[in-house]
Amino acid sequence: MKKKKFTKEERVRYDTLLKQMKHYEKRGVEITLSGEECSLEEIASACAVREHGCYMGDYIWDETGKLKEIRYDRIGADAKRNQS
Repeated sequence: MKKKKFTKEERVRYDTLLKQMKHYEKRGVEITLSGEECSLEEIASACAVREHGCYMGDYIWDETGKLKEIRYDRIGADAKRNQS
């Protein structure tokens, strides 16, 4: 993923999301972006910048109610276009 300089708003979103994801990762939660394993920094950047569409986290729980995975998937018109 190409590096981009963040605006102030993007930096706040990036820092907040990265902090949250690191917390979950320490607890053993798997985190993916559009079905791909990526670094937390790449995921936070994609979600913060929204350059390639908006992403939404889908939280997956196991049968005991423990969070086991967060899947960030593209949503909206861009997602439908890219699935074709």
